[in-house]
Amino acid sequence: MRTVFPAGERDFLMLNLNDHPYFGVDDLANLWSFYARTGRWGLCEDHVMRLEVSGDMAYVVSEGVFPAWEVRDDEGNPLPEDQILDRTAYYRSTEVYKRDDGEGRPEWKMWHFHCSTRPADDEVPAAKTEKDTAAARGLGNTPYSSGTRTDYSEYLEA
Repeated sequence: MRTVFPAGERDFLMLNLNDHPYFGVDDLANLWSFYARTGRWGLCEDHVMRLEVSGDMAYVVSEGVFPAWEVRDDEGNPLPEDQILDRTAYYRSTEVYKRDDGEGRPEWKMWHFHCSTRPADDEVPAAKTEKDTAAARGLGNTPYSSGTRTDYSEYLEA
């Protein structure tokens, strides 16, 4: 995981779906270690709405569904079946990349990640109509383009 991000401890910044900021790759690694102790996940359904590259900068905007369940307590002890929590996330995210590894080498790294919840697919946006819901436009689609669904199935363990 660490190879995706710049080397410096102050370089990476994430505004996580859990509403909290994380500063640097060590913070991110600690977060994912916590999730590894407490959670179980399904295959993410991610739809890229926009991908732009300009010079040494790039960004990706997507939305999707991330199946997740809280199956253990903070110490990693299994929860009773009736206490397992469905934590499926319906999200929108933005990733910012620079062609800089944090040590001056021209390698693409993710320098920023922002993730937030998205409304229910049938929710009508303020100042818009039913034809503007995610259900009507299709996940990942915009009024001027069709989204690209990212297929992560090749990464599943056989």
